[in-house]
Amino acid sequence: MKLNRKTILVLTVTFLGLGVFFIFYFFIGQEYVYAKKYANTLFQYELPEKTEVVGKKFDYGVLYGGGPWGSGGYPTLVSYIKISTQLSEKEVFEHYNKNGFEIYFKGTAEQKMNNKEQTWYEGYIKSEDSLSTKNNNKAPIEIIIQYRKEFSYPFFIDFY
Repeated sequence: MKLNRKTILVLTVTFLGLGVFFIFYFFIGQEYVYAKKYANTLFQYELPEKTEVVGKKFDYGVLYGGGPWGSGGYPTLVSYIKISTQLSEKEVFEHYNKNGFEIYFKGTAEQKMNNKEQTWYEGYIKSEDSLSTKNNNKAPIEIIIQYRKEFSYPFFIDFY
């Protein structure tokens, strides 16, 4: 069985196209997929009652945040949600004090931004003893819940 030149050309272009697609996915798009997966650890976490999400965001990148959170060459992820809640600080703390979530109440964190305009929060986390037990039924409070993670993925190559 003899293949003509047109068929061979179509098969060659098809296989080259598929090869370029897989190379693009493994070396470029895969980082976003892994970052989104880790960000969903926070985004899909169950909200407590009397609470709503006011905003949410995630960013990732090499040496994201710098300082003690330096990544050692791995992409570092930060995701955060801003919530408005009628619950007390203690109730929110008990709900989110899992999975490495950082909980920032009013006046305990400052928003940071790097030269790539990626944002995250730095601050201190209140000790459990200093948390208010007063419900905020009349005036809901805003709280920032943040999640940071270093991650790697197969075929990791960094083009930064």
